[in-house]
Amino acid sequence: MLEEFSFSLFFYVKNKINQFYFFSLFNLMILNIFNKKTQKRRKSRKKPKPKKKTIKVNKVVSSRSNKKNKVNHAPKGVKKLIVKKVMSDEEIESKEGTYFDESHYKKHYGVIDYDCDCYYLDDNNNEVLLIKFRKNVIPENLCKIGMENLEKAAMKYHDNRGASAGILDLKKLPKYANDPKRIVSKTKFRIAGYYSKDTGKFVNNSIGNVSQSNIIGYFDRRDRNLGKGAPPCRTTAFTSQQANKWKKVIPLIRSINKQFRELIPDRYRIQYKRAHETPFVIKDTAFSTLTINYNWRTALHKDSGDLQDGFGNLVVLEKGNYKGGCTGFPQFGVCVDVRQGDFLGMDVHEWHCNTKLSGKDYTRLSLVSYLREKMADCKGLKL
Repeated sequence: MLEEFSFSLFFYVKNKINQFYFFSLFNLMILNIFNKKTQKRRKSRKKPKPKKKTIKVNKVVSSRSNKKNKVNHAPKGVKKLIVKKVMSDEEIESKEGTYFDESHYKKHYGVIDYDCDCYYLDDNNNEVLLIKFRKNVIPENLCKIGMENLEKAAMKYHDNRGASAGILDLKKLPKYANDPKRIVSKTKFRIAGYYSKDTGKFVNNSIGNVSQSNIIGYFDRRDRNLGKGAPPCRTTAFTSQQANKWKKVIPLIRSINKQFRELIPDRYRIQYKRAHETPFVIKDTAFSTLTINYNWRTALHKDSGDLQDGFGNLVVLEKGNYKGGCTGFPQFGVCVDVRQGDFLGMDVHEWHCNTKLSGKDYTRLSLVSYLREKMADCKGLKL
C-alpha cells in the first residue's frame, strides 16, 4: 500500500514539474515576440536624420561695389535683362560727341518700353546694375504741373554742356563768338576764348555748342558775377528768382525721389546721407540739382560733377506728339523709350546719348535729378 502511494506521488510531482516547465517556455516565447514588436514600433517613431545637401551659388554682384554671391532677382512682372558690351572701351570712347540712331540698338538688345531691370556683365562676368525702368509711376497731375512751371526755364540756351552738345560746330556757337578768325585755341568740344566783335578785346571764356538746357536747385560752382570771394555753392537763378514756380514743382521732385528710394535703395542711402551734410539739398530728397532739357538730343557722353556712388534719375514731361528721343547706352546695345509718367534710374557714368527726335509742335522736357559731388565742400555754409 505504501509503495503504491509513493509511486502515485512520484508521477504527480513529475507531472507538475513538466507543466511548470512547459508554461515557463511558453511565457518566454510570448515575451520575446512582444519585445520584438515593441522595438519595431520605437524605431518607426524615430525621425530619420536629413541628408546634408550641397547648394551651389553663382557668384554675381548688383553694383560697382563688386559684392559677390548675391543673385539679382527682378520683382514679379518686371523683366530682367542681361546685356554684354557690343563695343570695346576704346571704340566707344572714340565716338564721344557723336550720335547713335535706333537702328544701332535694334541690331542688339533693342528698345526697352516695359518694366525692366537691366544689368551688364563686367570683365569678371559679374552683374552690374545699368538700368531700372518703370512705366506710369509718376502721377499725371504732377507731370502737368512740372510742364507748366519748367517749360520756359528749360528753353534757355547755354554753351557749357561739353561733349553732350556734340562735336564743335561754328554754326552752333553763340553769334558773338562764331567768327573763326577771332577764335582762340579750338578743341574737339570747346573754344578757349575769342576776341570780341564789339571791343576787340580778348574774352577768356570756354564755350561749346549751344543747347536748350538749364539747371535748377543748387550748384557747386561759384557765381562768376560775385567775383573771387563768392561762396563755392549757390542757389540757382530759377530757384531764387522764381520761388513760386520752384515751390510748385517740389511734389514732382519728391515723387522722383520716392522711385529712387524704392528701386535702388543701396545707392539711395549713400546719396541721401551725403546730400544732407549741407543745406544745399532739395527738401527731404537725395538731390541737390536738376538739369532740365528742352527738345534736346544729347550726343554721346558720360555725366561728370555728380556723386560717383549715386545714381541718375530721369523723367520726361510731354506736350504734343513726337517720336524718338530714346535714352541709349550704345556700348551695351540697349536704349529706353522714356515717356511721360515713366521713371528711369540709370548709371550716368556709362556712355549714353539720345536717339533722333521728330514731330511737329511738340515739347519734350527731360528732367535729370542728382547730387553734385562737390556739395560736400559747402558744409557749414548757409543758403
